[in-house]
Amino acid sequence: MAKSLRVPVKKEVWLWAIRESQKDPEEISKRYPSFNKWINGEQYPTFRQLEKIAKYLHVPFGYFFLDVPPKKDAVEAEFRVINNKLPQMSKNLKDTILEMDFRKNWMSDYRKNLGWEKLDIIADFKAGRTGDVAADAHLARKLLDLTENWYEQVRDYDAAYNHLKEKLENAGILVMQNSVVGMNNYRRLDINEFRAFMLYDDVAPLIFINRNDTKAGMIFSLIHEYFHVLYEQEDLFIDMINNEQEMNRLTAEFLMPAVDIKQRWGHFENPLERIEELCQDFKVSRLALAIKLEDLGLINQSLVELIKTKSLKDFETSRESTGSPTFYPTYKSRISTAFREAVVTSAEAGDIEYTYAFKLLGLKGRAYNTIRDEIMAYE
Repeated sequence: MAKSLRVPVKKEVWLWAIRESQKDPEEISKRYPSFNKWINGEQYPTFRQLEKIAKYLHVPFGYFFLDVPPKKDAVEAEFRVINNKLPQMSKNLKDTILEMDFRKNWMSDYRKNLGWEKLDIIADFKAGRTGDVAADAHLARKLLDLTENWYEQVRDYDAAYNHLKEKLENAGILVMQNSVVGMNNYRRLDINEFRAFMLYDDVAPLIFINRNDTKAGMIFSLIHEYFHVLYEQEDLFIDMINNEQEMNRLTAEFLMPAVDIKQRWGHFENPLERIEELCQDFKVSRLALAIKLEDLGLINQSLVELIKTKSLKDFETSRESTGSPTFYPTYKSRISTAFREAVVTSAEAGDIEYTYAFKLLGLKGRAYNTIRDEIMAYE
């Protein structure tokens, strides 16, 4: 019997791979009993073992053949980090950012080849903004062709989120969402680490929403990131508290116009009950509404803190699993409709290889055929 091909790997590369994976070395050793011998050069892994551990560590397989480890973190190498400092982020978040950046860059090139220029909403907002929160929030709604009372025309939070998502997509903004990394259900995204992020581009800005959030939280994040698009600010590495506070005020005014809040608010024996009613009307969380009410001087800080405590408790309770939907509806909800259609159209026209289309879409074979047939049926 022929011996299995064994591959020598530099110790420095092993140590880098451990750091990059953010896994506990003891956990790795339990899964791969020979791991310490591989690191110390007492033994070499087989080619197949190396493939498996690369997949387990979520590290590119080819990196194990380097003489020296990469000098930069993958995210740091891809992005120009403010002050050259890479924030402490999980491997799951890093991989999600890189996947979204890959998609955004492809879509940007695709649209530019079609003659696209900077999105109209970005240019129009820059030309029309005044610095007044109410006026700028009104302009942002108008640019999406939203009516002033749009929230009254949707039945619930799901419908509100989908309505806003569709408006953003129609304006040229890519909206992606997921609760895990890619298609890996074992790599759940941590809502305590991030709720959303935006990757800026003049013709293909991309918003990513963490689906482990509540629907009210997803709605707020969606509009918050929309304002980052309008201000042409990639928010991954922003470390400016004042900037984020401004975005939050604009988002709150977009979703809960002060004029409407004041008209609906009154003197109630139980303000908590009224807040419950109003947050359902505006499709926002109790806490977001409470903060808005405090900003308007309609409730005090102690009531906000009470609602904050209750909201955190309710959120933890709501995180219990409610079952898994079928594959195709889940997949389609994760991927921007415009992006999905662009990739399939390019592949079917022969502009890109099918293998490249599979990589962009995160699926292959029969799954791709199903998505393609659905898209081409509407062509």
